[in-house]
Amino acid sequence: MSLEEFKKYYLEIHAPLFKSLFPEVRRYVINLALSRGKEAPYDAVTEIYWDDLASIIGVAKSDAYKNVIRPDEDRFIESMQVVLTEEFPQK
Repeated sequence: MSLEEFKKYYLEIHAPLFKSLFPEVRRYVINLALSRGKEAPYDAVTEIYWDDLASIIGVAKSDAYKNVIRPDEDRFIESMQVVLTEEFPQK
């Protein structure tokens, strides 16, 4: 799919679906690449904020993720990396 098709699907189909199934998400930010190529190995970097690690694990193990979200990701995401991080805000 083209980059524009990817963006449209992610923003108009996948993100609303994800948010509807997991309303407990504190923040959901999709950072879209401006172009494809060596400088941008991924089309997007998505930040999902949860209250705690147990919540993330619960979602990953849920039927909603396994049966709805994961199959939908397969429709428009060719390669994905997941990195769990801990945030340290700086002033």
